[in-house]
Amino acid sequence: MCPTDLTGDGSMTGQSTTPTGVSRAGGFTLIELLIAVVVVTLLLAIAIPSYREQTRKGYRSLATTALMDRAARLERCAALDPVNGFLAANTACPTFPSSVVDEGGSALWTIAISNRAAITYTLQATPVGGSPAAGDTTCATIQITHTGARTATNSGGGNSTTQCW
Repeated sequence: MCPTDLTGDGSMTGQSTTPTGVSRAGGFTLIELLIAVVVVTLLLAIAIPSYREQTRKGYRSLATTALMDRAARLERCAALDPVNGFLAANTACPTFPSSVVDEGGSALWTIAISNRAAITYTLQATPVGGSPAAGDTTCATIQITHTGARTATNSGGGNSTTQCW
């Protein structure tokens, strides 16, 4: 006989019996619910930080891709007009966006050119304040130079090149 079959005729009553023979209503006990809540909490404690880190890596990837794209554009400009090279006066260089945006159009990173001369440049990406990328303290600045040298610094000024590139 099944523990919920109190009538002996095979019908289910929605109640079960304890080992002492006392019947109780079906459902979950408070202990069972608390265990389920603890398990869900532990899973979320692991999943949420992992999700945030993967999101940050995606934002970093947008910045590094934009830096490499702009570096390639500058190199092409210098090849088309070697006299002016990387200078802003080079008319072969079209202007390119100074920010990196997400699919919703919100600015995530600002791209700036420094150390710009006929034969040198440095491109630097910094997170836009208030954007989702601004929470990334590991990659506070990401840079690439005319030689292809890649660097990155964290919010404390330490080297974080391997994490960002």
